[in-house]
Amino acid sequence: MVMQRFKPPSNLTFKRHIVALALWGIGSLGYAASRPTVSAPVKPPVKSATSIAAKTNKTALTPAITQAIAGVNPTAVPVSVVNTPDGIDGGNDDNLMDDGADDGGEVDITSTAPIVTNPANQPNLDSQPKATQPKDTQPIAPASGQIQQVALGAVSPVTVEKFVKMIDIIRQNYVTNVDDESLFANAMAGTLAGLDPYSEYLDANAFENLRLFTEGDIGSIGVSVSFHADVDSWVFDDVLPNSPAAKAGIQRGNYLHQINDNKLDNTRTPQDVDQLLTGIAGTTARLLVSDKGRRKHLVVVQRTLLQQQAMSANIINGVAVVHIPVFQNNTQQQFLMALTKLNQPFSVLVLDLRNNPGGVLSAANDIASLFMNDKVVVQIKNRQGIQEVIRTHGKAQFADLPLVVLQNRYSASAAEVLASALQNNQRAKVYGETSYGKGSIQSIVPINDSEAVKLTVAHYYSSKGEKIDGVGVKPDVVLTGAETGWLDQVLADLQTTKRSNQFLLKPTPTPQSF
Repeated sequence: MVMQRFKPPSNLTFKRHIVALALWGIGSLGYAASRPTVSAPVKPPVKSATSIAAKTNKTALTPAITQAIAGVNPTAVPVSVVNTPDGIDGGNDDNLMDDGADDGGEVDITSTAPIVTNPANQPNLDSQPKATQPKDTQPIAPASGQIQQVALGAVSPVTVEKFVKMIDIIRQNYVTNVDDESLFANAMAGTLAGLDPYSEYLDANAFENLRLFTEGDIGSIGVSVSFHADVDSWVFDDVLPNSPAAKAGIQRGNYLHQINDNKLDNTRTPQDVDQLLTGIAGTTARLLVSDKGRRKHLVVVQRTLLQQQAMSANIINGVAVVHIPVFQNNTQQQFLMALTKLNQPFSVLVLDLRNNPGGVLSAANDIASLFMNDKVVVQIKNRQGIQEVIRTHGKAQFADLPLVVLQNRYSASAAEVLASALQNNQRAKVYGETSYGKGSIQSIVPINDSEAVKLTVAHYYSSKGEKIDGVGVKPDVVLTGAETGWLDQVLADLQTTKRSNQFLLKPTPTPQSF
């Protein structure tokens, strides 16, 4: 994964920001463990941190610390309000959202500087054909609701006071002792998890794991899961020793109720569950787990168990079928070598993008550049508007080759960018079902040397300016029935396709050249 690094904030500024984050995410104690039912009455809120410390000899946040964190007298400025769904509640399955899950596919902006959009540097779309111009190139409008909030450089004393009171209440009344560091960590995790399924807090271990992987690596958590009809639940049949799942405390025989925002029931298939558990290496999966139905609780597991992904290619009745499992920096070279190894001529090509979670955006553009000359592939929009318009590059080696794309509901991110680009530029017909709809870009922003924030900073839009995130790419031809028979349906439809030329690739010192 390419990590966009920002200059870490100063310690004082960091403390100010953390307090603000902690307040917004303090309810996320349930994020780390489900909230137990307490029958005993809860003590009334105390009046001050100082009074509690005097009575119990426990450390409290003093007024001096409060003033130091608060800093300067703030000036209120308006900011937009974004309504976010409630987080996972391990105690009540009915409160869970079911509006899409983290597929793990993501591509970070490759710039090493903070994102600052200068209107003078916006890409000129006037020269593009009308069909490729975005429908709306204006900056994304803020939400209608407005609140007053202090400037980023300070935290309101009222806000700090609320936070201090909350800390005191937790110290005195929570069922077990919780140290302040855990409270801050949970607050940050809860704040980011509430934004969207892809933003998250990376502690030292998660951040280090993320830095060890190559862009586009596929990772899993090391489990085998199946549906047990006798208990009407998905059950962990096997948990590999020392796997990410085992280290997170998951045991064989535990029930799996939900993956991210996707509830699991008897309508899910083994492929569904496998694809939801697998993703880009270093990303996390939020699992709702229980011990045979007792006390559901949230477990966050990082996908650090690498899975080898090989590109495959074969020829069927003169049609070359190439399955691209993920987009990595060398995907174009792998693609060309796969065609070379066929050692047979072909007149039609099927790009099989099923179950492709995405990966490196530039790699998807490299594939598009083999089939199109100087065409818009994707627009990237951040909160200021259009940040970048990416076009194909070089001379298209297969500009005249008939082409189709095969996708399913787990084709995501960069795979959707490629499918939409070929579809919108009328270069290929898309077969299958509507794709996943993961059109967001995350950047890794270091907090310090060992911790970071993964934050959604932009969205993909198609070459026509159509939204991908939450929508997906709709196929031109919808395929039905068992997915194992989809390729046969495509091949049958291609029998009527006009085939004017045949292509044969031979090994050369530079596979990209023909």
